[in-house]
Amino acid sequence: MQTVATAEIKSESQRAEPKLDLAELFEYYYPRIYNYLRYRLSSVEDVEDLIGAIFERAYAHQYRFDSSKGAFSTWLFRIARNMLVDHYRQRQRRSTWETGAEIPADLVAPEPSPEAQVIHHEALITMLRCLERLSERDREIISLKFAGKLRNTEISEIMEMREKTVSVVLLRAVRRLRQEMEQEAAL
Repeated sequence: MQTVATAEIKSESQRAEPKLDLAELFEYYYPRIYNYLRYRLSSVEDVEDLIGAIFERAYAHQYRFDSSKGAFSTWLFRIARNMLVDHYRQRQRRSTWETGAEIPADLVAPEPSPEAQVIHHEALITMLRCLERLSERDREIISLKFAGKLRNTEISEIMEMREKTVSVVLLRAVRRLRQEMEQEAAL
């Protein structure tokens, strides 16, 4: 059985044969792709539909993956990002977290005490609300970094930016998010 790290991409003449183990890749990358999409979409159903489409596209177009151009995770997250953009275009709306919106159950981690759960819940709602006040680029980079758990080099390839630019944009975006959250707390 091939592993994600050792999957060899076959030559053009061998395109008819499957090169990637979709089940293994799905199991390995599902949590990271799911978290990335949950930062960007408020509907669990939309996230699950999109994940299926992302892996279907990756499998159907696996011959396009070139390990000499970058990591598999970068290629997969680029597909995810492009499909998310398409999703926004099709829906002609943006993901928003309304002021009184409930936090999605899958983003809440169990805490030891009810007080800690309430504090964590309120902090998440505040963070999601403040995240919406940032620019699209800032939200995208924060989502890729913290939800997708990608390295700056991978984000730079996906966003087609220099790695140093990603680092600077990420630092500034986190600062802006922190400022927004502090302003929110002061109210």
